[in-house]
Amino acid sequence: MKPWKLLSSEFLVDAPWLKVAKETCELPSGKVIDDFYTLWQPDWVLILARTTEGKWVMTEQYRHGTGKIALEFPAGIIDKGETPEDAAIRELQEECGYGVCLNDDANKDLTGSFASLRMTENAITYLGSFSVNPDRHRGRFHVVFIDGVKRLGKTNFDDTEDIETFLYSDEEFQAKIADGTFDHPLQIAGYFKWKLSQSASRF
Repeated sequence: MKPWKLLSSEFLVDAPWLKVAKETCELPSGKVIDDFYTLWQPDWVLILARTTEGKWVMTEQYRHGTGKIALEFPAGIIDKGETPEDAAIRELQEECGYGVCLNDDANKDLTGSFASLRMTENAITYLGSFSVNPDRHRGRFHVVFIDGVKRLGKTNFDDTEDIETFLYSDEEFQAKIADGTFDHPLQIAGYFKWKLSQSASRF
């Protein structure tokens, strides 16, 4: 089996947060598709953050695509020059005010700035990157697990964000998958990637 050959590409939308391209592609059979559309968005990180009490840090916010309030794990765009781990630490603090400290900073009244939060080496695990949609989406999302987080400071929302934070045990969270309360397919996949990593670590 051979890949398609890209003959030409034209951006129909070229914005910082979304690009839509019309592409002309030649198939291995010689057939040409004149109008195959691809999408691109910046890479983003999914943050599976678990508190020292063993509960998942989760958020609720309005999502205009569905027109509904959505229960989600914290997530966000990876800024230029950041690693997925860096972005996960920053976004967790900005959206929820959670992090892990190496010293007594947890007992102080933090401002919520990213610089105030420092992760221990064993607290953060990179679980990999995955295609958003292999069919026609060029962006990827990364999954990062952060263990033993605490509420350390204030949130720092963007102008368009209105986010509430909740804590759920693993059993409570799985019940929300089962009843459809939590229905983000990419985030469900990221969670089960973590579950598989836990199973593998036992052998």
